[in-house]
Amino acid sequence: MRNLFLFFRKHYFIFIFLFLEVVSLVLFFRNNTFQNAVMFDWTSGISGGINSTYRDISEYFSLKRTNFILGEENATLHARMPEAIYLADTTISSRNDTLFQSEYRFINARVISNTTNRRNNYLMINKGTLQGVEPHMGVIIGDKIVGQVVNVSRHFSWALSILHKESTISAKFLKNNQLVSVEWPGGDCRTGLAREIPKHLRVSPGDTVVTSGNSEVFPNGILIGIIDKLNDQEDENFNTATLTFLTDFNGLGYVEVVVDMFKEEKEQLKASFKEL
Repeated sequence: MRNLFLFFRKHYFIFIFLFLEVVSLVLFFRNNTFQNAVMFDWTSGISGGINSTYRDISEYFSLKRTNFILGEENATLHARMPEAIYLADTTISSRNDTLFQSEYRFINARVISNTTNRRNNYLMINKGTLQGVEPHMGVIIGDKIVGQVVNVSRHFSWALSILHKESTISAKFLKNNQLVSVEWPGGDCRTGLAREIPKHLRVSPGDTVVTSGNSEVFPNGILIGIIDKLNDQEDENFNTATLTFLTDFNGLGYVEVVVDMFKEEKEQLKASFKEL
């Protein structure tokens, strides 16, 4: 112990220099947009490669479950589009219809990193700008909600899970289209909270909550959860209700990134409205 103390005392200036060097680099990259972007792309590539290798090893020991999830997702997708020609490869799933132009297409991606035990949870997927992924795109699994993309590099993307304190989903009751919002209060990753439920609305256990389609992130009708219990808020203008998420966040293997084919047209229309 004494020798260790003497060593640090003798070479303390080296450690001070290294500490100041790290601080200066952090400040440099944090306050320069271009260097920050380069560093983000570089670190995302490294962390993505490490997570991808780890995920490959773990998936080897869970191939049976992964194949089951893939089969379930494919069956769900075909059930949603029974009259359409369904084209699929390892990258993109799309609907090809000669009468109606598809509003959305889906980029298939593998989850290589995922958390559920924190207050703010994220997942990393193995698709990025080279495959057409952009920030603010929704992420789903089959017909169930997962989250939305927040950061993208060339080959990987970070997605904010709905298990996050900043995540608020525009939702509705499937039985009557009554609009509500859904949040995750923290704690159990299977339990969410439906807010802004009108006092007059009759809510029963077993009611299904889906996305409203009012946001620019998720299409209409993506499954969110099932109502467990109505919480009567006597001193509030609205009630709340606890619900069980239909997504198995601990079992995410492959997901789909939702690409809005009319996003540019919608943005142009909104911009023109603001100018009036």
